[in-house]
Amino acid sequence: MRELNPSIELQEILAQQIFNVLQGSVTEFVRQQCEGVGFDVNFRSVMEGNSLKVSETLLPKFYALCQEVKEKLEFVGDIDFYITGNSTVNACSYSSGDEQRPHIIEINSGLFNLMNEEELKYVVGHEIGHLINSDATISQLYGFIYPDDEAKEDVPAFLSKRVQLYNQLAELSADRYGYMANENLEACVTAVFKMASGLFLEKMNVSIDTLMAENSERLEFFLKDAGVSEGSHPVNPIRIRALELFANAKTQTGLNRGMNELIGVLQNFIYSDLDAALANFVASAGVFVSQLDGKRDKNEEEFILAQLGAFCLFPHKELKRVEKGDVLKIFNDSVEKILDLAPHMRSSLLRYFIDIAFADDELNEDELKLIFDFGEKLDFPQPEIARALGMKIREDFSPLAKALK
Repeated sequence: MRELNPSIELQEILAQQIFNVLQGSVTEFVRQQCEGVGFDVNFRSVMEGNSLKVSETLLPKFYALCQEVKEKLEFVGDIDFYITGNSTVNACSYSSGDEQRPHIIEINSGLFNLMNEEELKYVVGHEIGHLINSDATISQLYGFIYPDDEAKEDVPAFLSKRVQLYNQLAELSADRYGYMANENLEACVTAVFKMASGLFLEKMNVSIDTLMAENSERLEFFLKDAGVSEGSHPVNPIRIRALELFANAKTQTGLNRGMNELIGVLQNFIYSDLDAALANFVASAGVFVSQLDGKRDKNEEEFILAQLGAFCLFPHKELKRVEKGDVLKIFNDSVEKILDLAPHMRSSLLRYFIDIAFADDELNEDELKLIFDFGEKLDFPQPEIARALGMKIREDFSPLAKALK
């Protein structure tokens, strides 16, 4: 096959961003010490006791298929394959935290009722792709810090959106390994549709040409910015088109060019027109308020970037872009756009202004005047602006110890 990189650059960037945001250089060590080998041993025990382990003597044909895929993908390390009695058409991989213990790939028995050998190669290759890319590193660390649904309610938007996009890109990259396992685009496509529908397509007389035509029609729906995908997997029309691009691309440049549109669609699911306006507002308002005293301190910048990160992938670049532009125009245009798209956000805009002023733990008279001016621009009466300020003071006021000279 042509020398095409199966990894996706934005996925790698997001992985590093998420790892840094979670302070992974420290928290990953803590996670490993806390969890130790417990989960690995317990899960392996469940597999050994309740699933069928694939071996050369017990299931020689499927064992040979798994080893063939593993060797073709040049995967270094041991993998134990298990088949679990589950009608769900699915498979998953579990990365071992110890080099002395094999990784695990679990395949549900429902796959064998629907798929031929080439399709099974795609599935096994896809799961090995997750192991090659070390996708579990991010998911395990994220799950350690936010272990349940209640904890995930506290995840800041800038982090949850990145994790969502990272997961979807990880699936597209793993799909590429699935294709590399069999170099059979038709088998990859039918495998994806079988997992999506649970149907034995051959029995239903569904042709590959019909599937591809249907996929193209559905893809247009998403390319026009319609619909939202909030799951860990990208929608099937995007997965299929991404597989087509990888299978048919002649050069890495051509592949990347074709993928840019699809990745842009995934980002549109996360970042809307309103998000773009909010990003401009957060950055421009942050510049105005934080620099009234002639400087922007570390706390102010951290606050602005954290808020900005909820509405764009690269908040540092967005802040620099706004600083180099016409800040006043960007600010006024963003406020107009936000009030047009979401007039109910008036209070949130005022609150952000106030939060920025308090980010350095010090409120000065210039900031106070700017807050009242902006509040009046939003048609708030002065007493209501004062009440919003009073609420913030009662919540976060810090006496200035440095004033005790």
